Amino acid sequence: MEAIQTVAVIGAGTMGHSLALVFAQGGFRVWLNDVQEEILLKAQRLIASHVRTLIEVGIIDKEQEREVLQRIQTTTRVEEAGGNADFVIEAITENQAAKKEIFSTLDKACPPRTILASNTSYMDIFKFVETQRPEKVLITHWFAPPHIVPLVEVVRGPETSQDTVDAVKGLLVHVGKKPIVISKFLPGFIANRLQSALTNEMLFLIDNGYATPADIDEATKASFGFRMPIVGVVKKVDLAGVDQIQRSVRNGLYQAPPPRLSSETMDRLVSQGRLGIKSGQGFFDYSGRSTEEIMKEINVKLIRLREFLKELGEL
Repeated sequence: MEAIQTVAVIGAGTMGHSLALVFAQGGFRVWLNDVQEEILLKAQRLIASHVRTLIEVGIIDKEQEREVLQRIQTTTRVEEAGGNADFVIEAITENQAAKKEIFSTLDKACPPRTILASNTSYMDIFKFVETQRPEKVLITHWFAPPHIVPLVEVVRGPETSQDTVDAVKGLLVHVGKKPIVISKFLPGFIANRLQSALTNEMLFLIDNGYATPADIDEATKASFGFRMPIVGVVKKVDLAGVDQIQRSVRNGLYQAPPPRLSSETMDRLVSQGRLGIKSGQGFFDYSGRSTEEIMKEINVKLIRLREFLKELGEL
């Protein structure tokens, strides 16, 4: 990890710009790359806004603002971004052809020492990415917004070396993250598999008229969601009693989630242009408030919750 001085982030969108901020806060030189200057300018504005929010909540000092921002350089040339990078993470579109091409380009542009990582949330890149350094290729799956959410899932490929895994774990710990290692590829990894089960059940409840979106969120936040930061999902079984949960499972009291390929509710919302916060309406109505305003409110609450959980020793 000590050999990593320069980080390159390929893709400056929702995840990429926030990833650049993570490493800049950690004291690294950062190259942020995307295909258009307009995208990079928007990313710089968002990064500056995030930094101001971090100052407001006391995570960094005002004196650090300029220093953090100056660590990030932007370029539309992948070769410039990766030419002297020690660690590269791609955060481009979830498209197999695009990822295969970017890894091929990076493999040629980056020094032999460079570790190449993907932020894919579900693609098995190890089946189609071709490089001359398979021992230095892995997945680091982050969660939005990366500069706030602690978890990073590190997924090793069949040829990923232990040295690479150790170096990336050390890097992530250095920038304040909580890395977990998944020893081989699994669709959805860990967190997304758990989230998918919840999402599937949530859509079943809404599609069949059992409860409103507001009531489902209230049930989540005021019950198991409330205690989850303290006991998780496994320790929760210990808390309730393994024997009691065993009886419930064996007696069929825990219903298997229904199979789902689509949701009538979501199909209707999409057809109406209700795409969530970014369009002003989704399951809920956000009209009258900008995306930036809504996201800032959420981010501030997440930061305060994260810092409180750190005080409790839970993060």
